[in-house]
Amino acid sequence: MCGIYGKLARSGGLSISDCIAATHLLEHRGPDGYGFEYGDLGSGTRTLSHNRTPDGIERESGGYFLGHRRLSIVDLSESAFQPMESSCGRYSIVFNGEIYNYVELWDELKAAGCTFRTDHSDTEVILNAYDTWGVECLQKFRGMFAFALLDRVEQKLFVARDRIGKKSVYFELTDESFTFASELPSIVRFGGPRDIDVYALNLYLELGYVPHPYSIYQGIRKLPPASYALFDMRSHALELKEYWDPLSEIDESLDASEARKRTKALLADAVRLRLRADVSAGAFISGGTDSTLVVKNISEQSKQKLDIYGADFPDTDRSERQYIEAAAARYRQNLKLSSIDLSHVGNIEAIIKVFDEPFDGASSIALFDLFKEAAKDHKIIVTGDGGDELFAGYTRYETYPRKDRLVRWLRRARLPAVVLGMLGRLGILPGRLKSLAQDLAGNTYTNFCGLNRSKSFTSMLKREHRRAISDGAVFEPIVERIREKRLPPVKALQYFELKTILPGRMLYKVDRYSMAYSVEARAPLLDQELAQFAFTIPDRLNIRGKVTKAVLKEILAEDFDDAFVHRTKQGFGNPLSLWFRDADPASVFRILLDQRSRIYDFLDYQATHAFLPQIKNGYRGTGEKDIWRVLVLAHFLEANRSWLRAPA
Repeated sequence: MCGIYGKLARSGGLSISDCIAATHLLEHRGPDGYGFEYGDLGSGTRTLSHNRTPDGIERESGGYFLGHRRLSIVDLSESAFQPMESSCGRYSIVFNGEIYNYVELWDELKAAGCTFRTDHSDTEVILNAYDTWGVECLQKFRGMFAFALLDRVEQKLFVARDRIGKKSVYFELTDESFTFASELPSIVRFGGPRDIDVYALNLYLELGYVPHPYSIYQGIRKLPPASYALFDMRSHALELKEYWDPLSEIDESLDASEARKRTKALLADAVRLRLRADVSAGAFISGGTDSTLVVKNISEQSKQKLDIYGADFPDTDRSERQYIEAAAARYRQNLKLSSIDLSHVGNIEAIIKVFDEPFDGASSIALFDLFKEAAKDHKIIVTGDGGDELFAGYTRYETYPRKDRLVRWLRRARLPAVVLGMLGRLGILPGRLKSLAQDLAGNTYTNFCGLNRSKSFTSMLKREHRRAISDGAVFEPIVERIREKRLPPVKALQYFELKTILPGRMLYKVDRYSMAYSVEARAPLLDQELAQFAFTIPDRLNIRGKVTKAVLKEILAEDFDDAFVHRTKQGFGNPLSLWFRDADPASVFRILLDQRSRIYDFLDYQATHAFLPQIKNGYRGTGEKDIWRVLVLAHFLEANRSWLRAPA
């Protein structure tokens, strides 16, 4: 796992010292060393340096630059440093992530006549794979990655992101240059003041995160998951293309036994690949189905006990301690349990600083603490992320089909929808019918994301900064694909989440927290082979009556009783209500009480306090997630004040 940065200029003249500084902003992602390459593609001149910055670099310029910060995980030798050149000298690469099946691909490429100069670097596997198969090499990789590969002959840059979106890459295309980076600060802190993208700001207030392809800054975009960008330096043109989608035909012939058998085999293989490394690994455990199954597979495949890390919320109804301890004992692993108490509310500012965009992830405080603990012992942590999305684990998957049928019926009937809309506009709609009226606006998937709420977060924005997003246009391509494939309700919602919330919220959070402590997080449940199979499983096998995620729970039931397997899902959240209840408003909300805070360049002070009276009056038992969302935004804007341009 690493940090990557690069810039290609149309007319040359790049400041190499600025580019090196931008690369070093990613040091937390790669504290084990650095490298950079720069030169001019027209003349063929280039300089490559690892762990050394030559004297006089401030006077150097060039037409292109590739920078890398290294976290050494596979092939720890100096020959595996990046940027790495291919043996033929045509290509150079900077790579963030892991190709888990590099051993098998190494053998395949050697048999095809490729030569290798490293001992077993997966980075060199990518170089040879691209030289052999071109862009189709992406179909060969099982892993998580964001990489940029420069072709000196064609003068093209190939930038790719993994299928599910575990690793992110931002890019900016201007008239003069193309820039990419693992995180936003490497781009935004150079080149003058930046503007907030107001549309993205509206999206954040509604969703709690900024979905791809947008970023919080104007002109900077995220490469979507399962996509690549091809930048042609000669024409200064950028081509974007999707290369993978998990959807295939649902296999109605599958029965519960076969689904369980194949899932077990694919999960075991995914865990096997993710235990490959030249450094030690640990695992996270929440006591829930997904992380427990991952630990089960680790115990069956590893000859050594692994450290497993869990979070406990003492003196709250969110404590999962007994289940975490039961799983650790059953699989004979070394449990390291952290207590998350009220003192962690003091981490708010430190937590927010690790995000390069405003993000309101509810489990931030616990995850922040766990990665900090894990980093004391290991560079790799194996997680249970993805099981709920791939195997329909959330309660909403069980209730959604009925809700979807009702909304569709009301739309066909027309009159009930008209009446509900009219009563809503008159302000006399009964409370129980308000959510139903909101569901009738837009489509069912954007409703699910909360884009059609009547009391919108965006009401706090000053009028000049409000943007219409209730039509859900940002998600329309995904909705269209759902319609084309005629997916049943549960599968449709799973697919929608896989393409939006999973990469935008869950995986973004895991990447930023793991990398803040220089830890690589690996998620076997998001292996592409397992994902593709999961989307062939009929809904009836995942949802059985009131039981969600039935396929995975049946596997877990081989080792635990019903009280463990079928208890109410807790999730990996935080007792925000308890923290805010006992916190001093003047301290926790001081940034929102100050009218000079940067957030009030965009939000109306009076409207914000009317929407969130808790800011002045103190927490009274409701709206803790709403408070957190606005508090996060305020801290983000303040922390980035020095390179933000004030809105006109």
